[in-house]
Amino acid sequence: MSPKYHRVGGFLPRHLMLAGLFHACLFYHSASADDFRPTYHFAPDQYWMNEPNGLIKIDSTWHLFFQHDPKGNYWGNLAWGHAISNDLINWEHLDTAIGDEDGIQAFTGTAYYDQENTSGLGTSDEPPYLAFFTGYFNTTGVQDQRLAYSIDNGDTWTKLAANPIISQAQETPYDVSGGLESRDPKVFFHNETGSWVMVLAHGGQNKFTFWTSPDALTWTYRSAFKASDVSGFPSDVTGWEVPDFFQLPVQDSSDSKWVLMFTPAQGSPAGGNGVIALTGSFDGTTFTADGFDASTNWLDYGRDFDGALSWENLPSSDRIIASVMNSYGDNPPTETWKGMLSFPRTLELKETGGKLQFIQNPIAELDSFTTSIANISNQTLSPGETLLSDTSGSALDIHLAFVPADGSTLSLAVRTGGSEKTVISYSQADGKLSVDRSVSGNVSYDPAAGGVQAVSVAADSSGVVNLRVLVDECSLEVFGGGGQVVLSNLIFPSDSSTGLALTTNGANVALNLVDVRSVTL
Repeated sequence: MSPKYHRVGGFLPRHLMLAGLFHACLFYHSASADDFRPTYHFAPDQYWMNEPNGLIKIDSTWHLFFQHDPKGNYWGNLAWGHAISNDLINWEHLDTAIGDEDGIQAFTGTAYYDQENTSGLGTSDEPPYLAFFTGYFNTTGVQDQRLAYSIDNGDTWTKLAANPIISQAQETPYDVSGGLESRDPKVFFHNETGSWVMVLAHGGQNKFTFWTSPDALTWTYRSAFKASDVSGFPSDVTGWEVPDFFQLPVQDSSDSKWVLMFTPAQGSPAGGNGVIALTGSFDGTTFTADGFDASTNWLDYGRDFDGALSWENLPSSDRIIASVMNSYGDNPPTETWKGMLSFPRTLELKETGGKLQFIQNPIAELDSFTTSIANISNQTLSPGETLLSDTSGSALDIHLAFVPADGSTLSLAVRTGGSEKTVISYSQADGKLSVDRSVSGNVSYDPAAGGVQAVSVAADSSGVVNLRVLVDECSLEVFGGGGQVVLSNLIFPSDSSTGLALTTNGANVALNLVDVRSVTL
C-alpha cells in the first residue's frame, strides 16, 4: 500500500480517486443487470475490495476478512470487510469487522488463535482470537502495527486500547522510510520457541523483518530477510508486500519446509503483481531460504493473483490460500463492486524431478456444486473437428486429460460468442500451456487486460496432460499438470458469450476425458 510501488491497494492518483467518486455516485444507474457478479467466487456485496486479511477458521466457520472501502467503489477509507462461510463457497456478508476510525485506516494483516491466552485478552476457558493489522494515519502517512481481539468466536472485534503494539519509533531503526512503509503483519505462535512471531513488510525496500513477543503485545526486533539473502533472486522482482509464513509438510516424506509467501509489485511472469513462495528453514528468529527457482517459486502465471494469504487454525498438514483477482485498480468495468477473491485452492509441497514443487488445486468442496453437462471419453480429436460447440455456460468447471500427438496444439475456447473468446491452448512441441485474452471481451479498460500468458507444463509419467479450467462470469483459472502451474485472469465477455469449442491443430489428440460441469449454487 505504498505511494511509490502502486499495486491493487496502492495509492491511486488523484484523478482516479475522483473518477471513482464519480462512478460511485452513478453506479446504480449504469450497472448492467448482473454487473459481472461471479456465481461461485466471493465478491463484496458492494464497493471496493482488495486483498484478503485475517483468514481463519473458527470451529466450523470460515472467516474471510478483506481490505474494503465500505463507503465507495474505489481505494480509500480502508477497513476490514467480513464474510463467513461453512464451505468456502457460499458466503454471508457481515458488517465491517475492523473499521477506519479517528483518521486511522485498517490496512492488511492476519489473525491467529491465542489458545493459551498468553495475551491475557480472554480467559483460560475462552481464549481470544487476535487480529493484527497496520494502522495508517491519513494525515501523516505513518504506518504502525495494531491489534484487535475477539472473545465471541470472531463475531465482533475490539481494538486494543493500548495500540499500537509496534510504534513508528520502534519501526524507524529498521525502515528507511522512518515508519512510513512498515505494514502487513503476519503473526503466529511458534511452538518450538514458545514465542509469538511477526513478519513485517517494508514497502519499496524488498525485505521483511522478523519480530518476537512473549504475549503478542510487546515486540522485539530480531532479524531482516532481504533479496540479497536469496540465491538467484531476480533483481527486477521488487516491491515486496503481504507476507505469509507457515510450515508445510513435503508429501510422501517425513520432511517439512517453512514457506515464505509474498507479493512483489513488479516482475511477475505476466508483468506487474505476482505471488512468490520460497521454501527454507526457520529457527524462531531467522528465515534461511533454499534459493529462488523461477520454474517452481511463482504460484501463478496469470495477471490476476495478488496479495495471497492462507487460512489459519487448520491442521498443520492443510493449507488453503486465496488472493484478490484484480491488478487494475478501479479500472475493471464493474460498477457496483471492485475486486473479487480467487477460488480457494489447496497448497501442497512435493518433490518432483529432484525439485520441490508447489501443487495447487481447487478445494474439493466445489464438486458438490457441479453437474456434468458434457462428457467425452476415449475419443480421438482430429484437425478440422470441433467438439463442445453445443455446450455452453458462464460458470463452469472443466476437466481435461489428453495425450497430444507430435506437433499438435489442443485449444479450448471458453466464453465464445460473436468475435469474443478466451483460448486455453497446449502446444506439444514446446510443452507450453497458454491463455489468450486478446479478444476475451472488454479489454479496453486497462493496457494489461489482454494478451497471452504461457508456462511450461509436463505430461505425467503416462504421457497424459491434465488440465482443469474454472470459468466464472468474469474470471478464468487454469490449473495445469495436476496443479503444478496455475494461470488466473479476469475476463469481461458479453453476457451472451457463453459458448465452448475444443479443437486441435497440427496433429491428432487422444482425449482420455473431457468433463464439462456446470456450477450452480
